[in-house]
Amino acid sequence: AQLKETEAGTKVPVALPRPEGMDLMTLAKEAGLNLEVKPWEFLSSIAQDAARGWFVKRAEDRGIPWSESVQSFEDRQAELDRNYAELCDPSIEYPDYYLQPFHGYDSGNLEWRAAHELEAATQSMCLGYYSGPSWQDSQEMFRGAARATIAEMWSSSHGAGPEDTSVQLPRTLLDIGCSGGFSTEEMAKTFPGVTASGLDLSPHYLSVAKLTYPQFHFMHGLAENTGLPSGSFDVVTFNFILHELPLAVSLAAFREAHRLLAPGGVVAVLDIDPRRLLELPPLRRWAFQVTEPWCKDGEYYSLNFKTALEEIGFDSVKITSNDPVNAVVMARKSK
Repeated sequence: AQLKETEAGTKVPVALPRPEGMDLMTLAKEAGLNLEVKPWEFLSSIAQDAARGWFVKRAEDRGIPWSESVQSFEDRQAELDRNYAELCDPSIEYPDYYLQPFHGYDSGNLEWRAAHELEAATQSMCLGYYSGPSWQDSQEMFRGAARATIAEMWSSSHGAGPEDTSVQLPRTLLDIGCSGGFSTEEMAKTFPGVTASGLDLSPHYLSVAKLTYPQFHFMHGLAENTGLPSGSFDVVTFNFILHELPLAVSLAAFREAHRLLAPGGVVAVLDIDPRRLLELPPLRRWAFQVTEPWCKDGEYYSLNFKTALEEIGFDSVKITSNDPVNAVVMARKSK
């Protein structure tokens, strides 16, 4: 956030305006903020350690047992290896956009160190969203808000109010970009009894998902080309994946979601609101951007959700703020 001076002479943060129709880079320029950062591979080892270390220290300072969590997965590496052998599709060719040093790992999402740290990293996502609550309560606050919004979208798009228990709940749900399975479990909570599946391009992450959430079915595949049958899901979700994709791939993933959904099905996105990045403290913003290769102008910052979804054929597009950092985007496939 920018700072303004009070009558007493002290400086306090003030939220940046978000006028409709003004793109992120224009807002940043007017606020005097530089959103361009050097790619991870061009940073010095000191800068790389500073970026990753910032996340780890913040998590441990807030009570997240990062080291213990990592150790627990390292101790179960034999089980992870078995899951990897079962889940990995050797015919998949990883696209160049995926072979990036995501989150400060040299091999990005395709290494065991990233998988071992996945649980702790996921738990730490919401740190800084709220002032006061524990990380556990913060998780439930922002995840619960998303579940409630998506459930209401399903009810309203099927002719019922949020309190109407007579509406037919979705039977099948696909969580694209499921990572370690946490988002799959959260989305399954939204619709009790739903058959939930998760798909991800990292077999390392899927191995963690299968180990942690054996009740769900996990698949190795591309968001933009799943190979799954058309019309086979009532709900398709994207949790914190689109900011990790180039713009063209995000659009292709939306087209794939439209193909996968049955008539009347709902697509739901929970992800970073790019405009909120402008309000982050400079160090926090830098530490995030430098580990996210596709959070830049022309890619995620240029994704217009409403236009993209409507052009693909979705209707009833709704975009709502979920918490201080993220937005929920939803739309329906016409019946």
